[in-house]
Amino acid sequence: MSNLSENRINVVLAAADVTTINESINAILSKIPENTTLTDTQRNSYTAIDVSNKVFSEDVLTEARATGTGVLPPYIDLDALQNDLTIFNQLDAIESGLTNLLQRVKDAKRIAGHEAYGMANKAYKSYRDASDAGVANAKSGYDKLKVRFESQGKSGGRGLSPDLQ
Repeated sequence: MSNLSENRINVVLAAADVTTINESINAILSKIPENTTLTDTQRNSYTAIDVSNKVFSEDVLTEARATGTGVLPPYIDLDALQNDLTIFNQLDAIESGLTNLLQRVKDAKRIAGHEAYGMANKAYKSYRDASDAGVANAKSGYDKLKVRFESQGKSGGRGLSPDLQ
């Protein structure tokens, strides 16, 4: 249950800021090559590159650039290998930043949801208590709100969140 006097997130994003964020997401998406969406089967079958595989690929490129003439067949495209390694490194850095951003968004969303639900439960308890005390207008509000908890069956029909029992 959240501390009612602590509200870590007590703001609303301005509509213009939400628009800017969404436009920025779309701008990022537009820079990622379109042919890079995989099916679930492809995600499971494509080899992921770990640190040792990346180092190996870089070593192969270095060696092939130095000594590959006359050794490698013409269908081995070292420029394509270089491009793949370069974009891999670029995307790795982007992914790291986006992972941090996504975690922050998820944390902020969790805090806001925790605070909203905690405050809603406290307000609900007030409706229940006021209804029990016969306060005018409390019973109709309580009757509307208690439906949320009736199917849980733990409160003897009192309609309480487990946090408030």
